[in-house]
Amino acid sequence: MEYGRSTPEEELKSRIANLQKRLGKTKVDGVLILQKADLFYYSGTAQQGWLYIPESGEPLLMIFKDYQRARQESGIDRVVSIISPKEIPETILSSGYEMPKNLGLEMDVLSANQYILFQDIFSPARIIDISLQIRMQRAVKSKYEIILMRQTSHMADKVAAKVQDIIEPGMSEIEFAGLLEAHARSLGHQDW
Repeated sequence: MEYGRSTPEEELKSRIANLQKRLGKTKVDGVLILQKADLFYYSGTAQQGWLYIPESGEPLLMIFKDYQRARQESGIDRVVSIISPKEIPETILSSGYEMPKNLGLEMDVLSANQYILFQDIFSPARIIDISLQIRMQRAVKSKYEIILMRQTSHMADKVAAKVQDIIEPGMSEIEFAGLLEAHARSLGHQDW
């Protein structure tokens, strides 16, 4: 199956450069992105994996599942396949990066088990919460994101306007939801 890029490569590069600029103001040597929303934001794919963004230089996308799809969807040049998060430090080193002394993680979404795992495999690196910097960056929208938000709001208006044409007395919620979803998909909506 063929997959295309949904996020332009220049948009991804701009997002990564912006994060790297923020890292330059901290003591973080690199960030390991784990959360799917952030992974998609910076890499253009939501395939299961991890994205390493050094303080400067090219990012490294490490994919656990569906490597081929990630290669097609992402604008990241350096994409490798790995089978375990325990391979991340060695993959970072073998890809020509230095091991970070201070590693940024999204602590607001990290489970205790993940924290313990990453603290162990990146020892003696210091784990630093990078959540606020990521949230602050994502709060400021680019021109590309504003265009998408406008398109989405127009689509939402069209879906909401269809409600009065679909709904009838005695109709079950599931029937109503199915008809409304079919209309949304006919407009290009991907999923609820």
